[in-house]
Amino acid sequence: MKKILLLTDFSDNSLNAIEYATQLFKNEKCTFHIMHVHKIGGYTSSDLMYSNKDSVYDTFTKEPKNKLEALITSIQEKENNKNHIFEAHIDFDVFIDAIKQVIKAQEIDYVVMGTNGISGAREKLLGSNTKNVIKHIDCKTLIIPENYKFTPIKELLLPLDPKTDVKAETFTELLKFIEDYNLQLHVLRVNPNAENAEAKHRDNINLAIIKCKYHIVNNVPIDFALSTYLQTNPIDFMALFVHKEGFMEQVLSKSSTKITFSKITKPMLILHVK
Repeated sequence: MKKILLLTDFSDNSLNAIEYATQLFKNEKCTFHIMHVHKIGGYTSSDLMYSNKDSVYDTFTKEPKNKLEALITSIQEKENNKNHIFEAHIDFDVFIDAIKQVIKAQEIDYVVMGTNGISGAREKLLGSNTKNVIKHIDCKTLIIPENYKFTPIKELLLPLDPKTDVKAETFTELLKFIEDYNLQLHVLRVNPNAENAEAKHRDNINLAIIKCKYHIVNNVPIDFALSTYLQTNPIDFMALFVHKEGFMEQVLSKSSTKITFSKITKPMLILHVK
C-alpha cells in the first residue's frame, strides 16, 4: 500500500493538487495523510482568554481540524474509492520539521503539493514552501501546477543537464514509476555550452535496454531547450533529478543551466540525486 502525504492550506491550489493525486493513484491501495501546518502566530491573547472551556491545544486545532474533517468527507463522497484511506494531521509552525516527522513516522512514499507552496505565495520562480520542500525533504515529491487538471499520463520527459547521469538508485526509482504507469520516456540531454560526447556515450550505455526517445541539444540554454521541447511534443508529465547541494544555485542563478520552474506547465516528479 502506498503512503502519500498531501499538504494543504485549504487554498484552491492545494486542493487541486490533492484531487490530482487521488486521480493519479485511483487504482492503487493508498493511505493519504492530509496535513495542515498551522501557524499559531495568527492567534491573539484574546483568542485564548475566550477559550476557557478548551485546552490551548484544542483552541489552536479546532478550526483546522474541522476543515480537514470536512475536506476528507468531501473527497470520500466525490471519489467513492474503496482503495483509499484518509488520515488527518495538524502540526504547528516549523513547516519542514513537521513534514520530516510525518514522513518518518508514517513511512511516506510521496509528498504532494502545488507549485505555489501551501502558503499560496506567488514568487518569481517557486513558492517558498515548494522550494524548501525540494531542497530539504529527501522523499519523492509530486509538484502540481496551479489549475492543472488531471488527465491520464502517457508521455514523461526527463531533462538532463551536464552534471546529471542516468544511473544508480535515483534512475531505478524513476523506472519503477514509468513501469507502474506504462509511460513513454523522453530523455532530453542538454549541453548548454558544447557537445559532451562522453555524456552521450554514457547515456547510450545506461539507456540501452530501455525503450525511450533520446534527444541531445548542444549550445542552447537548458531553460530554452526544455520550453521548446514541451511545446513541440505531447508531454504530460516530467521528472527532475535534483542535486540537493546545488538546488538553490540551479533555481536562482542566471546561468545557462538554470531551470525556471514557473515556466513548467506540467506536473513534476522530483527525485533527489544522492
